Amino acid sequence: MRQRWQEAGRLYLSRWGWQVRHRWERTPIGLRFAFTLTLILVALLTPWTALNLLYLDAALGTQARLNQMRRAQVAQLIIERELMNLLRHGEDYSVWNDAREAVLQRDLKWLHTNTIEWLTHHFYYDIVTVLQADGTPLVSTEPESEWLTRFPLVQDALRGKGDAGLIRHNGTVYLMSATPIYDEEWEHPHVGVLILARALNRAQLDRISEQLGNRVALTLYTDTNLLAPSSEGVDKDAIILRDSTKKPIAALKIESPLSETLLVSEVRYTAQRYVIGISVGIAFLASLALVWFLRAYIARFLTAIQRLASGDWDARVPYAARDEFGFLARTFNAMARQLQQAFEEQVRQHEEIQAQNEELQALYQQLQAAHQNLARLNQELTEANQLLAQAAVTDGLTGLKNHRAFQESLASLVQMAERHRQPLSLIMLDIDYFKEFNDCFGHPAGDELLKQVAEVLRQSARAYDVAARYGGEEFALLLPNTTLEQAVQVAERLRRQISAIQNPHAPVSASLGVASYRFGTAPAALLYEADAALYRAKRNGRNQVCVYQPEAA
Repeated sequence: MRQRWQEAGRLYLSRWGWQVRHRWERTPIGLRFAFTLTLILVALLTPWTALNLLYLDAALGTQARLNQMRRAQVAQLIIERELMNLLRHGEDYSVWNDAREAVLQRDLKWLHTNTIEWLTHHFYYDIVTVLQADGTPLVSTEPESEWLTRFPLVQDALRGKGDAGLIRHNGTVYLMSATPIYDEEWEHPHVGVLILARALNRAQLDRISEQLGNRVALTLYTDTNLLAPSSEGVDKDAIILRDSTKKPIAALKIESPLSETLLVSEVRYTAQRYVIGISVGIAFLASLALVWFLRAYIARFLTAIQRLASGDWDARVPYAARDEFGFLARTFNAMARQLQQAFEEQVRQHEEIQAQNEELQALYQQLQAAHQNLARLNQELTEANQLLAQAAVTDGLTGLKNHRAFQESLASLVQMAERHRQPLSLIMLDIDYFKEFNDCFGHPAGDELLKQVAEVLRQSARAYDVAARYGGEEFALLLPNTTLEQAVQVAERLRRQISAIQNPHAPVSASLGVASYRFGTAPAALLYEADAALYRAKRNGRNQVCVYQPEAA
């Protein structure tokens, strides 16, 4: 009985397997391909998806760490740049004869007006202090400024070495510079120290944040042990701020912006599309795996194609099933009947296309040559335009700005002075007895003298000053943000430097006229006043500096 049941089971399985196989063979090839492909995709996509998600999390974590490191480096560079700007500003005001004399004479009123109030109101410094050479405060914005002298930065400045750095006092971090007070020629010992400090407050951090493109928060730690590199008291993404002795005084924490969080979400969404792309690739691999299944059917088409290619126009594809392959077989058989007629027509069209391609290739080469010529001409035109633009604003002999460029700069700086209510001064300079020099020693010697005077102007002018050749032997120097007294000092220095020119033919001197812009007047008025002062210097005996005086005009 048991054997009979086993026999019946085997027979049933055999019949069931035969029926399944028969129905599978009668199923259209498209359905069989789709079913098999679906099974392969389900088996392959699951591990691929998990692997890609793990890779994505690791990549996002690494990118976040790199971004924080980059922001930290940029923030440190910004703070260092602010310190350098602070040091340069302090040096500009510490090298000033009037300031040195005021410290020597203990002129507290002058120092308070021209140093404390000016720097505080115009440049928004939180601390402005002037110390004597022994470290005693003369004037300061701080009621009790003795605490400033305990910092090594100030001690170095008292010894004659200026520098800038970070300090902390009463829970506030300051950007501070300490510069010795010298004269303008750096010929005498320093007589004191100028201290400038700006608090690293919320407004300053907002400026750093704007440059970083992130929100920056400052965290101070009173316990120095928490600021150690191995300490867990400070966030690992924070920047340790140190004073001039490399002692940690604060930590600058950089928080990731909301845009970065949104970017991570976008990356995750992109990763999902990436997984879909991988799925397409897997589907392609699955299609290759099923090629073996289709080869038996494709072989019939390959045989017929080979016969047709060899010239056997009677080749046909036998296929009885009413599926996609059956439709393809019927289409192929119809195509074979029409192929012979189309072959000759195709040969004729191919010859015509070949001739057209040769004509197009020749035309393309001509266009390439024309394009190269056009590019060369365009480059030459660009270079010529650049030379013309430079020549339009530069004096060809001295290299200074010419008359036209000077007039444009004068109008622009007058507008700026009116807008910001800042002083603007003008120095007009004329070489004494230049015509006689030119007539006696010749034009080449005169041109060389003009170049020497222009070089003195170029070296004495600041980066934002405007030095120009006004015409002939006459020069002009525009001094933005410069008072009349400061301009007179500059003019006197220029007069001495011009008198010191080593000219092989004759001694050199110059007459200079100085005027300061009066708010509400036209630019031409400043030019007229400086010119009037210049001619008064020439009338008074030359080789001197005269200031414009309305009653003498």
